[in-house]
Amino acid sequence: MKLSQIMKGPRLKVERANYHINTLIRDCAVMPAHLYEVSNGQTEHLHPITKQYRFALTYRPKQPIPEHYGAIMGDAVNNLREALDYWIRGATMCVGPRRKLHFPFAASWEALKTSKNYGQVERTFPDAAKFISEQIKPCRDTNLHLWAAASLCNDNKHDDFLPVTSATEWGGNVTLRAGNISMQLPTFVFDANRPLNAVGSDGPMSIENEFKVSATITFPKGAIFENEPVIPTLLHMSQVVSQTLDMLEEFITPYAT
Repeated sequence: MKLSQIMKGPRLKVERANYHINTLIRDCAVMPAHLYEVSNGQTEHLHPITKQYRFALTYRPKQPIPEHYGAIMGDAVNNLREALDYWIRGATMCVGPRRKLHFPFAASWEALKTSKNYGQVERTFPDAAKFISEQIKPCRDTNLHLWAAASLCNDNKHDDFLPVTSATEWGGNVTLRAGNISMQLPTFVFDANRPLNAVGSDGPMSIENEFKVSATITFPKGAIFENEPVIPTLLHMSQVVSQTLDMLEEFITPYAT
């Protein structure tokens, strides 16, 4: 099999993963408008003295915010895992017919050679199995970010893809006016999945300029990368997979036609 054919699919999968990571970057910089609404009006709360209804600038999520980001995270990681599966399947065609193999991973390097996927690769392409074991070491204790690409896909890690999402209201040039009083909108950090009464007033308020919301997403408690920021972690995972493909390309070159 030609080298270009072996490497094309895996490289495209990494490109696709990076597309999803860039989507996360974009949707965090400015949270998509369909995810939330901001209302500015009368509330059901009475002023304790005047007994008049108060007014509030209120943020409300329109759909579960973590699920929006979690779906994109899952797409990114799945593509990184598939890049390695594509490589091993293409590589084995240098020594025999195409087989549906999976790139081997293990929680520890000592356990790698006894894993099911490693055994299948070793029987099909012993040199590749040896190179993966000795040079790539796709294990939690030896190559964490590469191992995570498989673990996040395989080990019932649905909750890892439901990130903790905090949101920041961008004040910037947004000005609130209530009667004769005007103020620059302050910055708030809050749970994007819950409503927030950002500013209250005894009278109607007006807003000048556009109101925007940004988001910060981190891995949840109990996740592999607990409390770590999602985007830098995924970017590093993508870089590690790309570097791994570079090593695998160098290995397979002598076998390719």
